[in-house]
Amino acid sequence: MTHLQLRIVVVLSLFCTLVVLGAGLRESGRAEASPALVAQRKPVTVDAPGLGAQDTADTSSDDDFSDEGAADSPADEVGTLDDASAGDATDATPSDTGDEDGDGGTGSSGSNPRAAAEPEPTKIRHVFLIVLAGHGFDATFGGGSPANYLNTTLRPKGTLLTGYSSLGRAGLADELAMIGGQPPNADTRADCPTYREIPPTSAPSRTGEITADGCVYPNTVTTLADQLSASRREWRAYVEDLDRGPAPTPGVAPKATCRHPASNAADDTLTARPGDGYATRRNPFVYFHSLLDLGDCDANDGSLAELENDLRSEKDTPSLAYIAPNLCNDGTESPCIDGTPGGLAAADAFLATWVPKILASPAYRADGLLIVAFAGDVTPPADPAAPPPTDAPVRNGALLVSKYAQAGGTAGTAYDPYALLRSLEDLFALRPLARAAQAGSFAPTVLGKAYVTPPSDG
Repeated sequence: MTHLQLRIVVVLSLFCTLVVLGAGLRESGRAEASPALVAQRKPVTVDAPGLGAQDTADTSSDDDFSDEGAADSPADEVGTLDDASAGDATDATPSDTGDEDGDGGTGSSGSNPRAAAEPEPTKIRHVFLIVLAGHGFDATFGGGSPANYLNTTLRPKGTLLTGYSSLGRAGLADELAMIGGQPPNADTRADCPTYREIPPTSAPSRTGEITADGCVYPNTVTTLADQLSASRREWRAYVEDLDRGPAPTPGVAPKATCRHPASNAADDTLTARPGDGYATRRNPFVYFHSLLDLGDCDANDGSLAELENDLRSEKDTPSLAYIAPNLCNDGTESPCIDGTPGGLAAADAFLATWVPKILASPAYRADGLLIVAFAGDVTPPADPAAPPPTDAPVRNGALLVSKYAQAGGTAGTAYDPYALLRSLEDLFALRPLARAAQAGSFAPTVLGKAYVTPPSDG
């Protein structure tokens, strides 16, 4: 064997040795890595009352949520929708112009399963929802309306939903649908003159609805407020005159949060009292045991007087601010108990006082949405002897003001309180509740610019 041949044999021998050693190391690495990969991919179940189980990937610790994931994006903070309850928010084609012939956000039936299962987060992080008494679209937005600020100053700043209608004449039924998606019943259609408990044995249907009569829902029913808390967001209700009720006993201060009658007792706030225009029926959060029993209502359901202070910084402004004027300032009573005219003029004056403060707040300017919605219909029937049915929808309209909505735009698609709830859930990437799951959403159309990735048909 020559010297050259000997060198070739040595090199080949070394190469074969290195190949064998490398293969052994790769097998060892795979054996050691496999348990970690299996653990990383193992689904864990996150349960929240009434929210349904959602699968996530446990990539950091044994905690259901990571601190880092709760910081920046709604998609990181909450679970995803299941295939059966998505659709409208992710599959609809956006309409930045919001004209009256648009499709309104009903979207396709789910041609893109991945889009349906993973809702897109939006840039809107703060929603201010002001709910006023309904007077009908023509009286509110038509020529000769006494709502001058609403029509001449605020309406040009946003998009008017001309097809938004109530579920009927009762404002409470609308408000319960706005935050819980629950259908009206005999009691809520009458604005619940008695604070009547729905029997706790009344279990929700497969779709999450309770159809039994009564006013106060058992803790098996979940609300938008529960969803926001479960996703580590804050909600607050700012209800005018809530803190002006009578003292329960001499020398004890009136209840300043979550004010409501005793169970199955008559509601003594159906009309205003001197110095106290609070109405239980204008505060829908007190009708859900999911909020009453664990202290959420006591913690987050307070007086309108707290709003101005919370608006001063983005940090102190909740993700959802639900704003309810008293019976005079929401337009319900006319004249008011103090002798002022009331009606739409009083509601308009309330908007002129509070809306500029909201629009100037750091939270709104950063990523806010203002919604002015109307519940029920307080207009006296034209024929008192033959009033319209209590469940006949009333077209009231609603106004959306945001840098993500077209200024001066209109959208004529039919929407209702279920659609309002669905749209809020779409904006925050939450699972639709009860009848909101089948409602059209205006989020991907009227507010399509708020999506990080513009909605499409897939």
